[in-house]
Parts: sequence; structure tokens; C-alpha cells
Amino acid sequence: MLDMVVTQRVKPGKEQEFETLAKQLEANTLANDKGCLRYEWYRGTSPQTYILLERWTDQAAVQAHLKAAHLIALMSAIQDCVPEPFSVMRLTRLG
Repeated sequence: MLDMVVTQRVKPGKEQEFETLAKQLEANTLANDKGCLRYEWYRGTSPQTYILLERWTDQAAVQAHLKAAHLIALMSAIQDCVPEPFSVMRLTRLG
């Protein structure tokens, strides 16, 4: 099982647009991506920071998600909202 925490800064004034896209992405991922156990966006403590919590059954499921048509279709709109690529932290369970 893979757990990931993704952080994304959003350009000032683009928060509402980003939130709409993130909700679409969340719904599409949960409905369509085999191996996705958790995919939830949250607003961070600063107004332009967002956090995505993900849980996947394995690396193959993550790779399939990154190639999914629904993700690719939203990426150009998402990129218009963000000043830089997202940051990913992969978590490994102890024990």
C-alpha cells in the first residue's frame, strides 16, 4: 500500500477555479481509478496552499492514474492555476 501527501500552491485569485478542478479530479479518480483507496483534497493553513491525501494499493495503480484520460484532460486547466509543480511526499508504514 502507498500513502502520499501532495502539496500544491495556487496563484492568488485562482483558488476557486482550482477548488472546482480539484473536486472534479477527486470524484473522477475515486470513481474510475482501480487501486485508489483514498483521494481527498484539503485547503491548507495559508489561503493558496492545498493538500491532497492519497492511498493506493500499489505503484502500478499510481502509474495508471497518472496516465488516466480524466487526469490528462484537467491538467492544462490545473496548470493555469498553479505557479509551480506539486510536491509529493511518499509515506511508508512502519512495522
